[in-house]
Amino acid sequence: MRTNEGGALISFSDRNLWISVATIMFNPLFWNVVARREYRRQTVSRLLGGPRKGCVALALTIVGLGFFRDWWFKLACDSQPEWPFLFDNYFLWLGYLCILIGSILVFSSYWALGFYGTFLGDYFGILMDNKVTHFPFNLIDNPMYWGSTIIFGGTALVKASLCGLLLTCLVAVCYKIAILFEGPFTTEIYNKSNKMV
Repeated sequence: MRTNEGGALISFSDRNLWISVATIMFNPLFWNVVARREYRRQTVSRLLGGPRKGCVALALTIVGLGFFRDWWFKLACDSQPEWPFLFDNYFLWLGYLCILIGSILVFSSYWALGFYGTFLGDYFGILMDNKVTHFPFNLIDNPMYWGSTIIFGGTALVKASLCGLLLTCLVAVCYKIAILFEGPFTTEIYNKSNKMV
């Protein structure tokens, strides 16, 4: 069992914690800023020779940043004290169940949206024919974001990490803020497209 001096459940001097916080906050900010700039100026598309190539480049960057964020989240959970309250096997199995449910939401969202729908293709002018309304979008709005959040929470439970649970709350807040910006902007993109048809 990892413990901290004085019995504290969170070590605020741990650099892994703060790097994890930074990556969690940076990622949605980055892809929203880059995608909006692309929509207005087509910088990446012009640089790489077309919108599809630009979207692929952004997608690879998003995936890379995601792996980097996930790695630091794991490091933060591993380097922080464990919370004995979460040692019960019920929390362990709940954690694995959360990881399973979250993974289903994330991968089925990708399957439903396709590559360009998942990675902000609409900001590059690559629009979907119709709004996706079948599973998992018929269960929950923004299932990829919430599925990812559930995976973070499940990982924190498996690792018996209070720090991980708090970082999961930060993930949820950052995604909620991203949704508040992305939702109306995406609607605006499609409204403009429909008016041009």
